[in-house]
Amino acid sequence: MTTAGEWEDRNRRQFDRLAGGYDRLGFLTQAARFVAAQVVVPPGGAALDVMTGTGSVALALLGRSGSVVGLDLSAGMVEVARRRVPGAQFVVGDAARLPFPDGSFDVVVCASGLFFVPDMGAALREWRRVVRPGGQMVFSSFGRGLLGDLPGLWRARLEAHGVRPGAAPLGRIPTPDAARDLLLGAGLDDVQVDRTDLPYTLACVGDRWDEIAAGLEGQPLAGFTPDLRAQVQAEHRADLAPLFAGGPVTVPLPVIVARGTRPE
Repeated sequence: MTTAGEWEDRNRRQFDRLAGGYDRLGFLTQAARFVAAQVVVPPGGAALDVMTGTGSVALALLGRSGSVVGLDLSAGMVEVARRRVPGAQFVVGDAARLPFPDGSFDVVVCASGLFFVPDMGAALREWRRVVRPGGQMVFSSFGRGLLGDLPGLWRARLEAHGVRPGAAPLGRIPTPDAARDLLLGAGLDDVQVDRTDLPYTLACVGDRWDEIAAGLEGQPLAGFTPDLRAQVQAEHRADLAPLFAGGPVTVPLPVIVARGTRPE
């Protein structure tokens, strides 16, 4: 059985490896901007972007708040975020053990990250601690059907070579009801949860391959020889070619956004 510490260490190493190319995952950037657009920060208020990654939410919140702090377990992600978003402050830290005093922020937001935390309930209670009374917490997940048929095609290609693809643990928060239960369990008021099916468009086969190679789906490629990697790439591009024969392909991006308020 994997312990919480082992889970965190695996996440840290995994995202350190991915940090350099993470911004190539356009669906994550689109989802982060969608979430950030729904965050309300009072004039001059302070916002915390937990599990900030390369800082997409922090970037979107700049200019809408008095200060923005981003936190991530991965030092590699934080390094990229600091270069990308110089107007925000970034720190390396654990989402379930925040290095901030009680009531430090008006808003805590986490886009597409909570499902990576070993104890999601404990993390939410910690976020609640650092939000001022009356402040807001917002997090997002992905609903079922993310990216349509594309993940299944990639899974089938890897399985043909006896390999299982990597994947985010999206099944931990797969529905609005699951997200609502988490916020209610953390003691939040005025809980609201919505699922929105956004369109996500990929221009060509190469764009899809670039996202595979940059993200969790492509992690098995690290164990391939150069020749096998080239072979699998060529095979999967052939798998994708019929889908893109008519031009760009639009697939579903189902984003679940959950928000709640810390009681006064």
